[in-house]
Amino acid sequence: MNSTTTAADDGTRRSMVLGAQVMNYGSADAAWRWPGTNPRTYFDPDTWAETAAQAERGKMQFLFIADHPAVREDLTHHKPSATIDPIVVAGHVISHTSRIGIVLTQSTTFNFPYTVARQLKALDLLSGGRIGWNAVTTQEPAIAANFGSPVADRTTRYARAHEFVQLVQALWGSWGPDALKLDTDAGVFADATEIRPIDLAGRHVASRGPLPIPPSPQGQPILFQAGGGAEALTIAGSYASGVYSMATDIQTGRAHRLDLDEAAVQAGRAPEDIRLFMGAFTTVADSMEEALARREELMRLSPTPVHARLRHLSALVGARIPADRLHAQLSASERSSLRPAPFQLHAEKAVRLLTEGHTPYEVLLRGVTDFHTTFLGSPEEIADEMQELFEADACDGFVIAPDVVGDGLPAFTDKVVPVLQRRGLFHADYEASTLRGHFGAPRQYGRDVNPAPEPEIAVGASDQ
Repeated sequence: MNSTTTAADDGTRRSMVLGAQVMNYGSADAAWRWPGTNPRTYFDPDTWAETAAQAERGKMQFLFIADHPAVREDLTHHKPSATIDPIVVAGHVISHTSRIGIVLTQSTTFNFPYTVARQLKALDLLSGGRIGWNAVTTQEPAIAANFGSPVADRTTRYARAHEFVQLVQALWGSWGPDALKLDTDAGVFADATEIRPIDLAGRHVASRGPLPIPPSPQGQPILFQAGGGAEALTIAGSYASGVYSMATDIQTGRAHRLDLDEAAVQAGRAPEDIRLFMGAFTTVADSMEEALARREELMRLSPTPVHARLRHLSALVGARIPADRLHAQLSASERSSLRPAPFQLHAEKAVRLLTEGHTPYEVLLRGVTDFHTTFLGSPEEIADEMQELFEADACDGFVIAPDVVGDGLPAFTDKVVPVLQRRGLFHADYEASTLRGHFGAPRQYGRDVNPAPEPEIAVGASDQ
């Protein structure tokens, strides 16, 4: 068992780290229509600021801002699933918060290392050291078309990602940590001998540098990784301080943790330096009955028809469930024939709920066709599920995505968080002022880490 999943040596209990994916309407596709929701949230900076401030009042350690630089929804009835732009949103949010971190997504496929290094380090400096970078390789044709490029094969995308991250980190360190002087009497702004080009080039990307930006209080942004597969594990093990997992239960969470630990060791890093997060959709109410009623109303407002969800459920359990059986329990023979589809999220949970006697409609209300695990019910019931996963070493924390941000985020921070705090599972207040401090991640500046196993990049005279 790695040290991120055990009690500390001094006997204190470890506590979970919580992020919030809330810089949009909510995880429910009907969230933008929910009573009380500001329909202009997508482009309303005041709402962004209040949402971030609410997460900070709940002592959450970071906001997670996903990205999808293409239109993928039919916007006739569906809300955009991503923010208007991660850099723009983060730039506004940092001026309305003081402690919470902001992890924002930037692609290593359709960007230049210098641009990403410059923008994120500038945000990190201006925020007092609260920025993280979710480094992703992008494979969707619609996004590639927006940048006028074809989709590269997986091997190429990840080879470029290794070079890209190393170049960004080298650029972050190209301004020496003690170079800034601001000596007005002597007329010395900085020690120019400590601000040096990096002169790095690989097969896919290159940069001369240096960046004209001094370090933040945390040195430089921390890295996040999201995605699956062996190549993604190598990226995470080599560079990440946080991993946004696709795990949905104890079994898949533990498996991801073991794979991540091995990848960290292979990269010469300590496994305990990487936090694993499970995504979680939440519906908080005073009781399970009220939570189910809320989800039923959200389903009624949803542009996704119930019969489409029923087809998805049928695929998960390996049986065709006809529409006229939506509100009826399956027969004993039907239940005995159910089989969870392999490699499908929530398939085993769907089989279990149907076998227990829930109707297909009741199973759908419980979120089995959603991407992440869904926590619903009273604050105590939600805290119970989080505690079980956390104490079973399935994750080090959660990225919370309320069904509707406007009232769902306050319900989580004002009702669920106090339960977690009373149980000693979540901190009572911020212990640090930087995102690196929130994670307990080692200080890093430039490339002062063990080299990544692949690919090698050409090194200039001033490589850090």
